Amino acid sequence: MKVIEAREAVSVIRPGMTVAISGGGYRVVPETLIAALAEEFARSGSPRDLTIIAVAMLERGRSGKGGEGTGLNRIARAGLMKRIIVSSFSRSATRELNQAIVGNEVAAYNFPMGTIVQWLRAIGAGRPGLLTEVGLGTYVDPRDEAGRVNAAAAEPLSRIVEVAGHEMIFYPRLPVDVALIKASAADARGNLFFDREAFDHGVFEIALAARGCGGKVIAEVNRIVPVGEIHPRMGRIPGAFVDAVVVQPEAWEDEQDPILTGARREALPAPVDRGLARDVIARAVVADLPQGAMVNLGAGIPMYDVPEAARLMGRDDIYFSVEQGPMGGWPQVGGVSRNVEMILEQHEVFQIYEGGAADVSVLSFGEVDRHGNVNVSRFAGMLPGSGGFINITHGIRNLIFCGTLTTGGLAESFSRDGVSIQAEGRIKRFVPKVEQVTFNGPRAFAQGRSITLVTERGIFVVDGDGFRLVRIAPGIRLDEDIRAQILFPITIAPELKIMPPELFGWAAA
Repeated sequence: MKVIEAREAVSVIRPGMTVAISGGGYRVVPETLIAALAEEFARSGSPRDLTIIAVAMLERGRSGKGGEGTGLNRIARAGLMKRIIVSSFSRSATRELNQAIVGNEVAAYNFPMGTIVQWLRAIGAGRPGLLTEVGLGTYVDPRDEAGRVNAAAAEPLSRIVEVAGHEMIFYPRLPVDVALIKASAADARGNLFFDREAFDHGVFEIALAARGCGGKVIAEVNRIVPVGEIHPRMGRIPGAFVDAVVVQPEAWEDEQDPILTGARREALPAPVDRGLARDVIARAVVADLPQGAMVNLGAGIPMYDVPEAARLMGRDDIYFSVEQGPMGGWPQVGGVSRNVEMILEQHEVFQIYEGGAADVSVLSFGEVDRHGNVNVSRFAGMLPGSGGFINITHGIRNLIFCGTLTTGGLAESFSRDGVSIQAEGRIKRFVPKVEQVTFNGPRAFAQGRSITLVTERGIFVVDGDGFRLVRIAPGIRLDEDIRAQILFPITIAPELKIMPPELFGWAAA
C-alpha cells in the first residue's frame, strides 16, 4: 500500500479529466483531497476543465447554514470545473458552487441521487450506460430539461430509448479517470473499511467506476490498521482497487459519532412538543402511518421531526428508513439514524424504494400545483436539487408530502383549540404551475399511487379531479385560511372531518 501526501495524490489529476468524489454533506467526504486540489489550482492554474461527479452536495454545513469554503465550494473556481453532475446543491444561494452555477461558470446537471449511484455502478461494470424509467415526466426527462440546470449545460447527457415497448431514459457511459474517496481506515494491504461511518453513500460505486475505466482510486482515511484488525464485513473497497492512501486522523465534529454509526446504543433524550407548525405536521403524519409500516423519510420535516413525533406518540412499531442507508432506529438531520439497526449500501436502498418494497414515503414539498405536481428542486430563487426524491417517488405507492400551507414570515400558535394565525406567510406554496416538476402527480395517480398532502391547516388528497380537502384543523377558517391561500380551485370532501385536537397541543392531551 502506498501512503502519500495529499498534494502528491491530486497530482494524478490532469486537465479535462472526469473526477468522481465520494460523500454526502460532510460525511464520507475526502475533504483533505478536495482542499489539495483547490490549492494546486490556485497555485498553478491546473488542472482545468474537470468534470466532477458527486452523489450529493459536499459541504461542512448544517441545515442549510455554513459550508462556505468547504467541500465542492472549495473547487467552485472559474476554470477548474467545466462540468458538474450531482443530485443536490447548497440550500443557500450564496454558497460558492451555487454562485458559479448561476453565473454559468460551470455546466451543471442535477440528476437523481439513486440514478447517479446506479449509473456509476453500470460504468464500473463495463456497461454502455444506465437504462431507467426513473425520472420520466419530471425535469430530468430528456424531452423536458434533461437535468440541465443552467445555460452552460447545453449538451444533454441522456436520451429517450424504447425497450420492450417501454420508454426509458438512457444515460450513456461516461468514463471516470480518478476517484477521490473517504474511508474510516485502511489496512496494510490497502483494503478500506467503514467501521466508523454512518453510511457509505455510494463510495463503492465511485471506486468501481474509476477502477473499471482504468483510472486511479485515491483514498483519504483516518487511520491505518493491521490486516485482520477490523471485521471483513466492515470492508467496502478491496485493496487491489486502491492506488494510494492519504492519512488525515481527525474526523469532523459528529462525523463518526458511535450513536450514529451503530457502534453504541444509548437512551435518547425525551421528545418534547415545541409548539411549532412542523411538530403539528409531523404528528398528523405519524397518526396516519399504518401499524408496523416500513417508512422512508425524506429531508426536512420528515427526517427531522417525524421520528420525534413518533417517539412522543409511542409509535416504536414504525420501521424508518432513509436513502443514505440507515435502516431502523430514529433518523435525524443529515441522513443518519440514532440507535440504527442496520446500514445498507446506498444502491440497495434505492432498489428497495424504486421497486416499491417500502410501504410509505414521507417527503417535504417546496411548492405544489393544481395537477398534483410537486417541486422540491428549484423554487423561490433557491437551488437545492432533487437528491433522492425522484427515485423514491418512482416506486413507493403511498406518498405523503408535508409542509406549511404558506411560508415567508408565517407566524402561528397552536393549542388544543387548534391553530391561530398571527401573520400570514408572504409566499403561497399551492400554485397554478410549479417552477419545476420533481414529482409528476398525474403520472403517479394514473399508476394507482396514493397521494396525500399534510399541512398544519388541513390534509388534502390528490385524485382525478385535483385536490380535495378531507380534514381541517380546528380554529381554521375554510375560506380565509385555506381557499384564499391556494391559487387554484380545490374541492371539499362532503364529510369534512376535524383533525384531532391532541395533534395541536400534545403536552395538554
